[in-house]
Amino acid sequence: MQDTNFTRIASQELKQWQDQGRPMVLLDVLPPEVHAARRLPGAHPACVFEVAFPERVAAAGADPGSDVPVVVYGEDNQTRDAPAAAAKLVRMGFTRVYMLAGGIADWMRLGLPVEGHGALPEDHRALPPDGSWTVVPGQSVVVWTGRSATSRHTGTLAVDQGTIRVVDGKVGGGFSMPLDSLADDDLTDPGLRAMLVRHLLSDDFLFAQRHPRAEFTVVQSEFLDGASPGAANYHVRGELLLRGRIEPLALPLTLAPLDGGVSLKAHFDLDRTRWGMDYGSGKLFRRLGMHLVHDMISLDVTLVAR
Repeated sequence: MQDTNFTRIASQELKQWQDQGRPMVLLDVLPPEVHAARRLPGAHPACVFEVAFPERVAAAGADPGSDVPVVVYGEDNQTRDAPAAAAKLVRMGFTRVYMLAGGIADWMRLGLPVEGHGALPEDHRALPPDGSWTVVPGQSVVVWTGRSATSRHTGTLAVDQGTIRVVDGKVGGGFSMPLDSLADDDLTDPGLRAMLVRHLLSDDFLFAQRHPRAEFTVVQSEFLDGASPGAANYHVRGELLLRGRIEPLALPLTLAPLDGGVSLKAHFDLDRTRWGMDYGSGKLFRRLGMHLVHDMISLDVTLVAR
């Protein structure tokens, strides 16, 4: 059956080709660590997610000017790894491109032989087991972005303490940030950068002299069933202590296992005026001119805990 200029081939037919010794270039388009763990006999590694995919194809001996067919396979029918690779090959000029229908999953379902050490890497769909992990400073950070009518500033805030807990599939814990770690990343002039940071730490905004830390604590969490890898898989409700004021804060987050620990990602906006940072707010003042500052602050949280 033709499908956008490449042909699907069933597992039984591909096995016949191999048994007959028919010339072909067989490409495993999954990541290298998957290829090392589990692959079809004779398959060459050519991960479709790598920029070097064309070089991997050439290293396998495939030539767009040759009549030798190129056969690609991925995980299964639910993923687009093999169709994406086949389409790339067509765009690269290959005219005899085949895609294994059902991928390696169908091949194995039929009991056909595979090679490799068998220790597959962790599936990103997996959730962390129940446990408690301590946030690793230096690998955990909050990236902030603030805006005005004519400019935007972005920077970082360190995370120096925190715990992530999973109990019965529910997320708990929290983290804290020393406000004197606030940094700006976009201004190139050292004087302007220092002036901006000084202003953000002043009583116009964070009032760090009186309230030197910010803390977020999870109060309640809800697992989002069916979330794809990389998308938010939890919705949490918590409390954010900022400028001496505690306010509720709800946000989506992505929690995933990571080399004996966990990683947590969250991206959200918050209204700074809820925590008393009123400076330049258009809803609280008039005739601000160049002093207008948008109320919403964007935060991108990355926590690594082990």
